[in-house]
Amino acid sequence: MKKFIALILALTLCLSMAACSGNNNQAAVADGPSGTVTVYTSVPQDLADQFKSSFEDKYPGVTVNIYRATAGEVLTKIKTEAEGGQVSGDIVWVADFSSAESLKALNLLDKYTFSEDAAIDASLKDAEGYYYGSRIITMVLTYNTMMVSEAPASWKDLLSADFTGKTGLPSTSSGSAFQYIGVMSENPDFGWDYFQALKDNGGMQFKSNSDVLQRIATSEIWAGPVLDYMVTEMKEQGSPVDFVIPEEGAIVVASPIAKLANCKNPELAELFIDYTLSQEGQQILVNMNTTPVRTDVETPDNVLSLADITVMEDNKTYLTNAESVKANFAEIFG
Repeated sequence: MKKFIALILALTLCLSMAACSGNNNQAAVADGPSGTVTVYTSVPQDLADQFKSSFEDKYPGVTVNIYRATAGEVLTKIKTEAEGGQVSGDIVWVADFSSAESLKALNLLDKYTFSEDAAIDASLKDAEGYYYGSRIITMVLTYNTMMVSEAPASWKDLLSADFTGKTGLPSTSSGSAFQYIGVMSENPDFGWDYFQALKDNGGMQFKSNSDVLQRIATSEIWAGPVLDYMVTEMKEQGSPVDFVIPEEGAIVVASPIAKLANCKNPELAELFIDYTLSQEGQQILVNMNTTPVRTDVETPDNVLSLADITVMEDNKTYLTNAESVKANFAEIFG
């Protein structure tokens, strides 16, 4: 009987402690931020899922809804909803500054100052405060290591007889490729003559970075511009691919994140942006082979840091001339 009473008392104590703990957890959730924040994004699905999971773990009272599509589809959705009177998303997170600039021009973004604004270089954020670069993805010169005995050193190497009919590049439907084409077209050492010469040398247009990379990996083509982290991932899986930073520089794409104008949950939108740009959020990117926008986040040897990248000069005038850039490219490549 004494043992039975002792057991009952022990169970009662455990249940009381569990109830207390549960109440404390509920109180913690109640005391913290709560609600739903919706992110419209074109970043890779696995990256979006990782940020959703990590953010919800940190803020258990908040649910993150992800709408993921191409940059063009994301922009169309936002513009269509705005015409209807209300955008359902709170945050837009896309690949290139031109997408953010187009939304800014339509007054579809709200200004916001990140709590650690000084940690982000001025070149990686909007001067007027409408968006921040969230991650560095770099258009690099990628090649097949089995077919190319000596790594190319310059973008102009793709014009040589060694690469006749063996190069490819993504189309302007890709945000990062649009920026690559825009920067190269405005560089006096390249311009539209470079793209015409590339086409004349048998260069081919494909839809996306992944399409170009897959064809390089299978030796259908031997070289072309592709995003660095994609090459790193495929190389780590055993494919015969690698990349170089050309002597003229690579094209840096800063993947902007911004708060949508008149969104339903502005405080949660700001919290998510803060988390993405924080050291903790930037470390998630590093763990996924992506360069952080902060210099106070360390990168392993297989991930480029900002200090590793020779950047081609980017005057960004193509951002306000997007249709002309696309038309010129289409005239050459179809």
